[in-house]
Amino acid sequence: MTLHEVSVAVGGGHELDRAGLAALIASLPGLRVTPLEKQPPPQVLVWDTHEGIVGLPSVSSDTAILLLMEDADYESIPERVNGLLSKDEPPASLGIAIRQVARGEQYLSPAIAVAILQKRKTKSALTESQESVIQSLTDREREILDLLAQGLSNKLIAARLYLSVRTVEGHLANIYSRLDVHSRTEAMLVAIRIPKSPAHAGSTTSGLPLNRAAYPGTARQGR
Repeated sequence: MTLHEVSVAVGGGHELDRAGLAALIASLPGLRVTPLEKQPPPQVLVWDTHEGIVGLPSVSSDTAILLLMEDADYESIPERVNGLLSKDEPPASLGIAIRQVARGEQYLSPAIAVAILQKRKTKSALTESQESVIQSLTDREREILDLLAQGLSNKLIAARLYLSVRTVEGHLANIYSRLDVHSRTEAMLVAIRIPKSPAHAGSTTSGLPLNRAAYPGTARQGR
């Protein structure tokens, strides 16, 4: 195995779909297809959701999960899912998504993000319970949730807010618990459904109602 090669397992869908997906992944530079049961475990499991996610297996904590999706059915994302990729994306995007989740980051396909935003126009963005929780978050938690909505990794959030990665992880654990979500991706999908405030009308951020600015160079306490 080369130095930066990523090991990838394939699951879900029909057998012919899995075979084609495995062949495609093997053709991409720096990726190697391996059985899910192999030791050490693969770094990434790419799961085709054509047959649903009921059969999604329990995997090692060292294995990131990337779901291939045909639509934006995002209401219930399984625990530990690290990324959502639309099947409408080109092969190159598949390689990017695999490498990104293998690094411990999250991936949300632009096509799925657009579909989610479109659904926001026809249904309530948040439940009353979610709105109540978001309003009760501390300023720091709101800052972190806002950056999470932008797709930043824990490391980048920590750098942006001058915190340690462990501190960011602690805040995120509290946010997950209070929002009653079970994965980073679920929290991200809640965050991007938060209506923009007027001050954020031209921004791509979620527009969380912060009581102070969340930009580098602004004095803040690292709590």
